[in-house]
Amino acid sequence: MNITSVDIYRYDLPLSPPFTHASSGTVTHLKEVYVKLSTNTGIVGWSEVRGNCEYVTGDTPERVVAVLQHIVAPYLLGKDPLQRNAINRDLDRLILGNSAAKAAIDIALLDLAGRHYETPAAQLLGGIVQSSFASDATIAFGTVEQAKQEASNYLQAGFRVLKVRVGPDRALDLKRVTAAKEVIEQFGLSQDVLFCVDANQGWSVKEAALRIAQYKPLGVEWIEQPVPADHIAGLKTLKHMSSIPIVADESCKSVADVARIAAEDAADIVHLKIVKAGSIAKLQQMMGIADAFHLPVMLGQMDEGRLATAALLHAAAASSAKHFEVWGFQRVKAEDDPVSALVVENGRVHLPAGPGLGVEVDEHRLCNVASLS
Repeated sequence: MNITSVDIYRYDLPLSPPFTHASSGTVTHLKEVYVKLSTNTGIVGWSEVRGNCEYVTGDTPERVVAVLQHIVAPYLLGKDPLQRNAINRDLDRLILGNSAAKAAIDIALLDLAGRHYETPAAQLLGGIVQSSFASDATIAFGTVEQAKQEASNYLQAGFRVLKVRVGPDRALDLKRVTAAKEVIEQFGLSQDVLFCVDANQGWSVKEAALRIAQYKPLGVEWIEQPVPADHIAGLKTLKHMSSIPIVADESCKSVADVARIAAEDAADIVHLKIVKAGSIAKLQQMMGIADAFHLPVMLGQMDEGRLATAALLHAAAASSAKHFEVWGFQRVKAEDDPVSALVVENGRVHLPAGPGLGVEVDEHRLCNVASLS
C-alpha cells in the first residue's frame, strides 16, 4: 500500500458565542486545516488541526497549508502509510517546528491505519484503557452575570470541572471567580467540583502571587499558565511558593519542554496537546516523561472541531491520564461542523466507535486548497 494523493482543505468553524482569553484576544472562527491521505487500495485517512494558533505555536492557516503543500505532501507521495514512525522521523528532519502541519499528517496516518486494520485508532496506540472522559468546561471572559450563567449551565449539564478564564483585570476577575464559586455552592457541589482558573500567560510572577492570595479562600484548586510560556523559572517559583497547584500549558510545546519542567520540578501538572506536540507519537513521549517523574497529566486541545477532538480522544483512550479538556468543540454548532457528531453525556465525552478515528467527514463542504498526486 502506498499514498497516491494528498488533499488539503480549509474550513472555518464559526463560534457561537466567540471566545476571548489573555493570549488570543477575541476569536470568532476556528480556522481549520483538513488533510486527506488516499492510497492505491482505496483506503483514506483524515485529520484536522487548528490553523489560527499563532498565540501558542506561531502557526497560521496559510502557513500550515503552505508547509503541507510544498514540503510535506511531495515527500509523502509513494510512501507506505503504515510506516508511521519512519514518516514522523523524516518530517522532523525535513522541517523545523511547524507542529500543526506535522500533527495533521500523524493524525491522518493513524486514521488510515485504523481503517486498514478495521480497528479503532486507540488500539494501535496500545489498547483502550478508558473510553469516556470527564472534561472541564470553560467560563469565558465576560461579565459577572455571564460567569454565573455559564457556571449554572455547565453544572446542570453534568460537568464537574469548571475553569474560569482570567486576565489583566484583577478586580473584575475576582468578582467573576467569586460569582462562579457561589453558583457551585448554591448547587451544593463544593465537594464535587474541581474549580480552576486559567491565566493564559497573562501575569507576572508578582501579579500571580497576589492572585493566588485572593483565590485561595475561594477554593480554587489549580492555576493554569500564570506566566509567559518561556518563563520556566517563574513557573518554578510559583510552584514552590503556592499552596494552589500550578499547571503548565503553553510552556509544554515539546518533549524537551516537558523534560525540563519535570526535571526542574517547575509545575504540579502538565497540560499536553497534539497540536503543540506535533504528533500523537510525541504526545505519548511527553506522557511517558511525566509519568516517570510522577507528574500528573491533563490531555487537552486548542478549541477545535470534532475531527481534531476525536484524535485526542483516541490518544486519551490509550493513556492513564486523569484530567481532560476535550470539549473544545462546544461553541461550534453540530450543523456547522463537517464532521459527524461526538457523544457528550453528563459532562463526559465518549470515544467514538468504529475504525480509525471513528468519525466521518463531509468532504463536499470543505474548500480544497491543494491536491497533489
